[in-house]
Amino acid sequence: MKVDRHGKAAALSAAQFEALLTAAPSPRYRALWTLQRYMAARISEALALTWGDVVGQQVTFRRATTKTRTTRQLPQNQVLQEELTNYRQYWTDRHGRAPSPKDVLFPSPGSTTSPITRRSADEMLRKTCRQIGLVGVTTHSFRRTAAQDAVNRGVPLHLVQKFTGHKSLGSLGEYLDASDAELLAVIG
Repeated sequence: MKVDRHGKAAALSAAQFEALLTAAPSPRYRALWTLQRYMAARISEALALTWGDVVGQQVTFRRATTKTRTTRQLPQNQVLQEELTNYRQYWTDRHGRAPSPKDVLFPSPGSTTSPITRRSADEMLRKTCRQIGLVGVTTHSFRRTAAQDAVNRGVPLHLVQKFTGHKSLGSLGEYLDASDAELLAVIG
């Protein structure tokens, strides 16, 4: 668990994630956190998204905005589709027009083309976590949650790697935790 910038960001249980969404200060953060969770998106990748990157039921993370410099296209699940549909209406109401393909999903105040900063996204997450008593959660927790949840459901590691965009299984392994019971099962 991450404490005072040391350790790994905590993966969230389903109940913790739901509590975080319930406590979200606005539909913007609710949509951001849902997108990060269900797309295994790094905060920088999520903030770089434009409405043109969300087409139909697919989200495209452009190579220029990913850590590995490779494009990643992923289908949206029903939860994310509904969240983004609701958020699009919120975005439209807030800006007085429907978003254009070049508008960012999560704009900074007074803009439609510049995203909120990583720092402001991080501060809002920390504030919300303090309010509901979550410890060790960072903007990277959503990515770890997505990877850990997929592995827990029995998804083969090579598919989890493709989903998260990790270059190697070794780097993916850094995201995954094992309980004592799971380690004992390995020992036999």
